[in-house]
Amino acid sequence: MKKYCILDSYVYPDSDFHQEKEILEAAGYTVEIGNCHTAEEIVEFAKDAEVIGVVYLPITEEILGSLPNLKAVVRYGVGYDCVDVEACTRHQVFCCNQPDYCLEDVASLTLAMLLDLTRKITFFDRSCRRGEWNVAYGYLSHRLSSLTMGLIGFGNIARTVYSMIRPLGIQMIAYDPFLPEDCFARMGCERVTLDELYARADVISVHVPYRKATHHLIDHAAIAKMKDGVMLINTARGPIISQDALIKGCKSGRITAAALDVVEQEPIHDTAHPLYQCDNIIVTPHVAYNTVEAADMLHRKAAETAVCVMNGEIPYNRVNLR
Repeated sequence: MKKYCILDSYVYPDSDFHQEKEILEAAGYTVEIGNCHTAEEIVEFAKDAEVIGVVYLPITEEILGSLPNLKAVVRYGVGYDCVDVEACTRHQVFCCNQPDYCLEDVASLTLAMLLDLTRKITFFDRSCRRGEWNVAYGYLSHRLSSLTMGLIGFGNIARTVYSMIRPLGIQMIAYDPFLPEDCFARMGCERVTLDELYARADVISVHVPYRKATHHLIDHAAIAKMKDGVMLINTARGPIISQDALIKGCKSGRITAAALDVVEQEPIHDTAHPLYQCDNIIVTPHVAYNTVEAADMLHRKAAETAVCVMNGEIPYNRVNLR
């Protein structure tokens, strides 16, 4: 019987993976729930699998070459930087992500961070807890309608962000070199170059995938091109922004404030970490996707992708072998 093996189930300790079991078993397939930590454990556990599901474990050329029956890698999430996609292609294995399971959820956290930064909610809370009760604490606040927000990337999540935030009156611009012009026109969003975005945006929000080309996309040179007092939001991937450049910008005042749901190296347990020493940086522990509804959809879509592949069909959410 064809088998779907979930490799690192311990990432979701509260899940019993009932959706995967129900959907796969109804289609006549088997599900096995694993707790792998090493490449050797993956190969042993999934040696007969046609499809594997993974959250964070690296899926390498070595692993792919050791799983002769493998037809697809299903990534539990939007990003798939833990999977060697080029190796998947060489082995004729689909790499599939879940591109649409948490659009509203990531967008709503982006909105929350925008409001938090512009109205200084977290910063005022910290000040009050120190007994200061200072209405003039920190930087100046501005009306949303006076600001321009720039979106780096204009994919599914960014377009959801645009639809959610634009009605608040903030002017919005976006940069994405890969989309056709009509994608921007349909949304009514002004398309700009990256340098134009840096020069015009009061708030910049990052919505690109993490690749070699986007590693430290925002670095010292990029920050030097931005408006003085810019605010940064990152709900994409941590290494897209250079941590050193961000901290330097926040300490110098070049960057007024930043809100990060992702950081270069996760998790951060050290309370003396440099990011935590900057009072104008807000950090959340990679939770943009984390709602009950998104989790439910993630498990269902992962199971449906596995069934699709085992049925001999081409999955809509493949990122290779197009």
